[in-house]
Amino acid sequence: MLRDADGNELSSVADDVPARDGKRPAANARDMSDVMMSNVSGKAKDSAAAPSPASAAMLPPQLILFIAADIDAGFGGEEVLRALDDAGLGFGEMDIFHRYVLTEQGEASLFSVANGVKPWTLVPDELVMHATPGLSMILNLPSPIDDNDAINDFLRTAERLAESLNGVLKDHNQQPITPDVRSDLLALAA
Repeated sequence: MLRDADGNELSSVADDVPARDGKRPAANARDMSDVMMSNVSGKAKDSAAAPSPASAAMLPPQLILFIAADIDAGFGGEEVLRALDDAGLGFGEMDIFHRYVLTEQGEASLFSVANGVKPWTLVPDELVMHATPGLSMILNLPSPIDDNDAINDFLRTAERLAESLNGVLKDHNQQPITPDVRSDLLALAA
């Protein structure tokens, strides 16, 4: 079960419903908490980019956004792949998409974009034949780069994906992003 910083239960874009073809995730499918609570790149973070202890205490361990389809048909797989590519995201570890950045230690995942429903994967060859009700975006903090830059890129990319897909951008509580929520997100690492 996924929980936010206050201990409240989180859900996927759709409450783990079966795929449109009626299939359920395989028993060995990864849980989204694997994605959300890990350093996906597996590489050490740049200590020069690490925030001071005071600012790190104010940041949540991660930011989560959802991009939900506003129609029952969901997002077509081909349009999702095109939007992810146009946003500069690359397919990678854990069969999901990532914003990759170059750090002193090498390439690292800045944030991840996963399917909004289990098994969370966005394998291109499989996605082109299916639709999804939405996407989940996860930014672990502190990030491998300046947190302010990471949060700005994360939010701008989410907005771009939502616009490209004609979807609804939602916060971690599945509520549409308002101008106030957007300002709060941008103020986190300011």
